Amino acid sequence: MASEVRVSAIRRRDVAITLAAFLSMLSGCSDRLKTYPVNGKVQFKSGSPVRVGTIELKSRQHNIHSRGTLNPDGTFTLTTYEDGDGAIAGKHDCVIVQFVMTEGLQSHRPSAIGVVDRRYNSYTTSGITVDIEAKKNEITIEVEGLHSTQRTNEHKH
Repeated sequence: MASEVRVSAIRRRDVAITLAAFLSMLSGCSDRLKTYPVNGKVQFKSGSPVRVGTIELKSRQHNIHSRGTLNPDGTFTLTTYEDGDGAIAGKHDCVIVQFVMTEGLQSHRPSAIGVVDRRYNSYTTSGITVDIEAKKNEITIEVEGLHSTQRTNEHKH
């Protein structure tokens, strides 16, 4: 009988711990900052769309990231917490990241395949800032392509 009471007490304690953890997760959701819808387009200075890649914004004030996948027409929708919810208001640094394999391709021309200049891959070098307002936001970001003087196979083995 004593062992049944002990097992029952352990089960109640486990249930209480699980419930407390669940409730703390729910309360953590309320700590989210308000987001505002952000749609936009990434394009080259020539006006043609950047057809592949990811755009990411990082809030300068809160260090919170928002991301979006570039569609073939260069358009995107940003997500912070839930799909398509946008970004928090304020000033953001921005990067455009592409994973384009060009190494070893004979006589490829980077501008022909839509590769952005690699300085846009880093927050420290991209130079792109975006202001998100407390409303629905439509943004256009212009970037330069990878110049033919920049080699995509600079590293040596």
